[in-house]
Formats: sequence, C-alpha cells, structure tokens
Amino acid sequence: MVATQEMLFEWDEWKERALARGIAEDLAELGKNLMRDAYMQRWPEAVLSDCGWDDDGFGMLALACAKPAETRRDWERLYAQYHRRPACPLDQPLAAEAKALAPLYPATRPQGNSHTSLMMGHPK
Repeated sequence: MVATQEMLFEWDEWKERALARGIAEDLAELGKNLMRDAYMQRWPEAVLSDCGWDDDGFGMLALACAKPAETRRDWERLYAQYHRRPACPLDQPLAAEAKALAPLYPATRPQGNSHTSLMMGHPK
C-alpha cells in the first residue's frame, strides 16, 4: 500500500470508485463532498443513508451510474438544505483586539484603568 493511500478517507475512496465506474468528475466530486460534509457537519441520521453512510456509498454509486442528471439534482438539493459552511470568508485580517489570544508579554498589553488595577488600588 502506498503511503498516500493510507490517508484516504471513505469519501476519497468513494470518489475513486465513482471515477473508475465512469461517473463524471464533477458528479464524483459532488458525491464525495456530500458524503464528507454529511459526516463532518453531523447531518440528521435520516439523511446519512442518502449520503452513503449505511452502505459504504454503493447506493450512491448505483444512482450516479443509472441516473446521473437526477442524482445531481437530488444531491444538490440535499446540499442546499443541510450544508452549514459560512457563505463568505473574512476578507480582511482581524485586528489584534479581535483575535482570540492576547499578547503574551505584559509590556505589549494596553495600560490604563482596567478592572483589575482599579480593584487592587493601583492608579490609572
């Protein structure tokens, strides 16, 4: 087994099987993304079977081979209904104050009338 093959997820293997069966690249990619996101985003149990999780994706392969146009439409509908990624990423980097981690060194922290310094009797 090649090292890169050891790192394949179920959805990557599904895409390889789909391509080997002659399914169009874009439909195979859509099926892979559907299978991955259903799992990663914890879609409802009732939907997981439509996304290949009850039969290792063999039903998805059969549908994509037999009725590619209908399958694409159905998968796009599932995606539209359940996909939860944000529509637009941040365009500008966050300012230092908006970041989750504060500076490590006290000299870089803002000085002034903080809640702690006022409670301890320190001047502004």
